[in-house]
Amino acid sequence: MSDFAAGAWCELQHWYTLTRLPGGKKTVTVAMKGGSRVHQTLEDEVHSMVQVSIATKEEAFALRLWNIVQGLRTLRDTGMTRELEVWGVIDGEVLNGVIDQVSHKSPNTSFERELNLPGSNQESQQASITDYVAPNQKTIYLTDVKTRGSDRLPTGKAVRPARVQLLLYRQMLSDMAADKLDYSIIFDRYGLNGEARFSDSFMAQVGSLHDEVFYDAESEVEGSPNEKTPPDLIAYRSISQIVPLLKAELKETFPLGPASISDLLSVEYRHRTDGRLLGNNAFAADQGAIDGYMKYSLEWWRGERKPEGVSIEETYKCGWCEFAEICQWRKDKEKEYLKKKRKAKSVAKAV
Repeated sequence: MSDFAAGAWCELQHWYTLTRLPGGKKTVTVAMKGGSRVHQTLEDEVHSMVQVSIATKEEAFALRLWNIVQGLRTLRDTGMTRELEVWGVIDGEVLNGVIDQVSHKSPNTSFERELNLPGSNQESQQASITDYVAPNQKTIYLTDVKTRGSDRLPTGKAVRPARVQLLLYRQMLSDMAADKLDYSIIFDRYGLNGEARFSDSFMAQVGSLHDEVFYDAESEVEGSPNEKTPPDLIAYRSISQIVPLLKAELKETFPLGPASISDLLSVEYRHRTDGRLLGNNAFAADQGAIDGYMKYSLEWWRGERKPEGVSIEETYKCGWCEFAEICQWRKDKEKEYLKKKRKAKSVAKAV
């Protein structure tokens, strides 16, 4: 999913990355390492990491599903979770991403009241009546965390990639909450066998983290006296068996479906050296905007048009691009800018 958000910064930069760098990935910089440390620190505040050995790609995917289940439970129990993975299918394309923060706390209550969004009347300093009557029927807010090397917050078009990312996150999580996601499509995309049984070693490790993996033998319905095969006391032996559990957890976490998710989205900025909070940029979801963006972006991904670089007004982005020296689009824009500048001067002299 980050592929689509990267295009919002500069399609040409992303095209160069995909076609000229090893593995189609950006060169890891000191700044990127600093950002990763901040994200890991934030995640460690909410989750404890446990190493689990895997033997197959199905077991690796199962861990990802279990992590979502645990994330949803953490959200319900504590009011916040971090690094919640989501999948979606948009216009036939499979998308995957990880939401940095999902919580019950509004990122900007005054702006929310101004927009008159659902949940804006809940007082942040007082317990809502829903805390007692229906604790799960709370508004849920999505936040993306970005790190910066300076204390200044980005403005204007510089915030567009993060907004695209959040809008896509909201759309994917909404579809999962509405039980609209066909998980078989995800299995096919990754080449997974939904019925492949996990190894005993993997089941033992997962069972040590999730009690429901092992049935209580006394609660099992007694079989026929002539039954020679003992009952299977282990649940969730394949990814297909985990999906119903995930759907149940989603229904409990989002009892109102997509309506449980706020239209208020937020980008939180932290300093990459020490992780201190710099501020946030909150905005209202615009489904029409993301639909239009994805339609145009997919035209490039499907080879229906060539990738585009930045506009003249956004050429400041080129200062951070490792492909600036070979980018013909940048050179053409510089010529266009100088031509306009010379024309403006000649007009001024004539007057």
